[in-house]
Amino acid sequence: MSMSIHDKYLDGRDKVDVAIARLRMNCTGKRVLCAFSGGKDSQVCYHLLKESGIPFAAQYSITRFEPPELIDFIRAHYPDVTFRRAYTMPLIDEIEYRGLPNRWMRWCCKTKHLATPGYDITVIGVRAAESVRRAKNWRTFGRKRDGEWYVCPIFDWTDADVWEYLNGKDLLHCSLYDEGQKRIGCVCCPLVPSRMRADAARWPKTAAMLFRGHCKNFDKAVAAGGRTKRGTAYRMLERGTARAAFEHWLDTGMTIKKAEAPTDEEPCLFAGTGFSESDGATEDQE
Repeated sequence: MSMSIHDKYLDGRDKVDVAIARLRMNCTGKRVLCAFSGGKDSQVCYHLLKESGIPFAAQYSITRFEPPELIDFIRAHYPDVTFRRAYTMPLIDEIEYRGLPNRWMRWCCKTKHLATPGYDITVIGVRAAESVRRAKNWRTFGRKRDGEWYVCPIFDWTDADVWEYLNGKDLLHCSLYDEGQKRIGCVCCPLVPSRMRADAARWPKTAAMLFRGHCKNFDKAVAAGGRTKRGTAYRMLERGTARAAFEHWLDTGMTIKKAEAPTDEEPCLFAGTGFSESDGATEDQE
């Protein structure tokens, strides 16, 4: 029989009480940022902060890869969440300059993960149940390698716990969950190649912008004689045409050969947090 988040531990507290205690212990008296992604986990963190009574700001970082349904949901139901522009140039121009993001060059993630100055600690919805890597690399409280502090109040919660909390408070969630998506990340995330073609069909305008930027990047590579400024070859030109390279990207998350090592099928979930998938506690912070 599965436990409820309201089942009591021996000390008389339940999971909600423990999560709120973590927030109060680590965030009281500090400038607190809630990293809000619009997904179910960040919703729980947002409402737990409300319950804790701790003042905080909530922020979402825009990269232009977001599903429009997600942005509409945040604006409609969380109007106090601010939006940070995690970019400096139009999407098509940025892809022309950087190329399409891939598994090893996720410049879109990097811009999302830039820390927001002015805060002492960030509250994020990372949970150990999401993956082995998250269970290994993260803690309920820790410090990034760059010195920033974080707290994960629902680190030990399951998916069922999250839904029980939201449904128990009659909180609405993003409609993409009702379409069968278990996690909500960026459109055509190269970390989830199995979903990229479906995403391109679901959001054709975003896919069209990605292709336009890619064509400009491909033409730039051709004009450069197939070599970068460092003298290395543009491997995507081996695909023959911009369309072929783009189709290969939709299948694999890469414009060159298929990655030998499989991905985790985990989209980027750290929008606006200043944290990347590889970040977390160091070995001396067990």
